[in-house]
Amino acid sequence: MAYTLLPNLYYRIFSGKVIKRIRTKEKKVMLTFDDGPDEKYTPKLLDVLRENGVKATFFVLAEKAQKYPEIIKRIISEGHEIGLHYLNHSVPLLRSPLRTRKDFKKAHEILTSMGVEVRLFRPPWGLFNPLTYYYAKANNLKVILWTQHAYDWSWWNTAENIKNSLLRKIKKGSIILLHDGRGANGAPAKTIKALTEVLPILKQQGYQFVQADDFLRGGVSEQVPTLLYKGNRHISG
Repeated sequence: MAYTLLPNLYYRIFSGKVIKRIRTKEKKVMLTFDDGPDEKYTPKLLDVLRENGVKATFFVLAEKAQKYPEIIKRIISEGHEIGLHYLNHSVPLLRSPLRTRKDFKKAHEILTSMGVEVRLFRPPWGLFNPLTYYYAKANNLKVILWTQHAYDWSWWNTAENIKNSLLRKIKKGSIILLHDGRGANGAPAKTIKALTEVLPILKQQGYQFVQADDFLRGGVSEQVPTLLYKGNRHISG
């Protein structure tokens, strides 16, 4: 219980150190994607974002980033942010303190070797063990969870359900969790299809899609981190 339940209760519910929403009175939201990059889906998602003039944050798995460096370069060159999602999609609850430290170290080395300086972190499934936050902080990573989740990874979900869920739940200050990799077979394709309809509607409703730097400049919350990654400045080649 001490190793699994208590850290998650604290960081997911009570801690003010973990960012779960944007504090703003304006129609500003943060669009985020986990579990990529994926060679099949991430380029298609980037096409949709570019067509709609929307910037997002990609929480990548370091081993997948290493496998698809050209996709990482494209993400950054098109003005999106990069955050760390972990070395791979292993369950933090089952990682020992030593393994947690090694995974953070290796993930950091992989991204650094690619020329990426990343300062945001989201643990897989949003789960913590007692050392997750400690090593995130030790690596100068600000932890961001989410406000809205469309469960787009599930086999039972449909593009129409994802669309309706997003349009119904998104509010001012929402941090939106979606996925561009993993999940049930073909799940990211449903997310991409839903976004082709959702993004124009939200923009028509007056929503702005912001990144960490954007809402920092707006001074929306003293709990928002003060040092975050400007995605288009830190990759070589």
